[in-house]
Amino acid sequence: MAVRSNHGFTLAVRSNHGFTLIEVLVAAGILGIVATALFGLLSTSLSNLHKVEQLHQYELATQDLMNRVLFLPALPAPASAEGSFDNLGARWTVNIDPWAPAKLDKPVDPAVVKVRVVVSWPGRSGDRSLELESLKVTKIESYDLGNRIQTAYPQ
Repeated sequence: MAVRSNHGFTLAVRSNHGFTLIEVLVAAGILGIVATALFGLLSTSLSNLHKVEQLHQYELATQDLMNRVLFLPALPAPASAEGSFDNLGARWTVNIDPWAPAKLDKPVDPAVVKVRVVVSWPGRSGDRSLELESLKVTKIESYDLGNRIQTAYPQ
């Protein structure tokens, strides 16, 4: 359909009643590619979020165990204890070694000890672990460290 304007130009007017089949198929293809990419990103993000939440649980368990040891009024040195967090499927180890003086040949009150806490758990490619170390000025006593940790501050 052609329309003549007042200035002597001829304008072509095309009546357009919708989209062609090719246009619809191209738009659907682009929409499908974008949706697939977005769902892939969402899936990866949720997986990473789950991993971060698990790691945070192990960090909290490690800090909790360190606090249990540091809140004990007296510590044995040298000493070692092992146990597990049943709710996390993780194992823990606590080592206490003299720090100042480096050897406790005779009783020293107070002494400085190094407390080392390691929490490990099974990962995809092997065991993973977190480790904390701290120094504590304490009185030295001889007792079963593992039993004291469990009874003083149960899970």
